[in-house]
Amino acid sequence: MVAPSPTTYGLLGMLAARSWTGYELTQQVRRSLRFVWPASEGHLYREQRRLVDLGWAAVEQEAAGQRSRNRYTITATGRSALRDWLATEPEEPHFQIEGVLRTFFGDQGSREELGAAMRATAGMARSMLEEMAGFAAEYLEEGGPLWMLERGVGEAADGPLHFHGRPMFPERLHVVALAMDVTTRLLHDVERFFAEVSREVARWPDRADVSMVPATRARLERIRSRTVEPQ
Repeated sequence: MVAPSPTTYGLLGMLAARSWTGYELTQQVRRSLRFVWPASEGHLYREQRRLVDLGWAAVEQEAAGQRSRNRYTITATGRSALRDWLATEPEEPHFQIEGVLRTFFGDQGSREELGAAMRATAGMARSMLEEMAGFAAEYLEEGGPLWMLERGVGEAADGPLHFHGRPMFPERLHVVALAMDVTTRLLHDVERFFAEVSREVARWPDRADVSMVPATRARLERIRSRTVEPQ
């Protein structure tokens, strides 16, 4: 069997909060984790089955109209596996940004194509940033999870608390906010970098022009000096 991946543990972490149907679990992961750990819908459903095969989740059939659906619940073994994973060292950071990949091979296309790819990347980063800002605004709304925390509102007798028709976990808001903080900082930097550099690329002369050499030296020196001690 293929070793569990971070996606496996991402699903397991969601199950640690509550049980979910397969559809609910997939939608919740895609809403909350897609900015930092994207996965296709098909892959998420395969990982749900893997959790059952590993004994980390139990699945039961429940009625849903004329059909049935799978509901997944974390097991004691699954909780132990999640704790063990959280105690290990994480992988090195991954950056899967197609705009960066296209920049790396920008000399194989035109200046206009490279600039267009950069502007598109900046625009998508802005869109993602605005979506996450919308999440933060929702969490700050009256009746939202922060409001629940500030007023000591506990879990409802019939299950998780809901807001705008979605389950909320106010007791997890402090770690959710941390993850959103670093993600929005990265998106802000991606947007700003590609917006600025697209304007620089528009002014580039022919690729063989030696006038570009001083600017390249300055960029490499900035890169070399960028390492600083953590605050």
